[in-house]
Amino acid sequence: MPTPRRTSPTLPNVDERDEGHRITLVIDGLPVETLADLPPAPGRLLFVGLNPSPVSVEAGHYHRGRLGQSFWHRLVEARILPADTDLGRADDALVALGHGITDLLKLPTPRDTASESELRAGVGPLFRKVAIWRPAAVVFVYKRAAESCAGRSLPEPWGRIDGMALAARPCFLMPGPYAPRDEVAAGLNLIRNLAAAIEP
Repeated sequence: MPTPRRTSPTLPNVDERDEGHRITLVIDGLPVETLADLPPAPGRLLFVGLNPSPVSVEAGHYHRGRLGQSFWHRLVEARILPADTDLGRADDALVALGHGITDLLKLPTPRDTASESELRAGVGPLFRKVAIWRPAAVVFVYKRAAESCAGRSLPEPWGRIDGMALAARPCFLMPGPYAPRDEVAAGLNLIRNLAAAIEP
């Protein structure tokens, strides 16, 4: 029997709870509904978030919370995504362009509550994914994920992360969600140029 359609005013551009990219993984011995990895094509960009929010898992699409929506707006501003992208399914548009997206930690939480040890446990799996997928570069959405992978505090507020690579792939950091407007503009310009440099 088909699943009844239902609307959700908190999830823009989604008029039903479709499967989207939801999967069930076993985390710490328990089944957990989360979001599947969306690998990039070799030589494209891989965007790495911290972990999915429950609202994103509910929708079956990445970055559906308030901060997540600003991430998609920024990719449109950086011309990674077209201006007419449906932000409710922006991950599909990203993949259609050859780029990919994943999270350091696959356990959904409503806020940034993961412990350092939980985040560090995600570094090895992410390294293996990067080695298999072979993106041109890894772009971290949030500084905390980048610092967990670097194993140190990062002085860079955004941009190329000095001395850091995953599986020999250079790593970059997007401006933070509350960064000043001039930093956001400069950081997005760098990401725009990075994407342009890998265009075939």
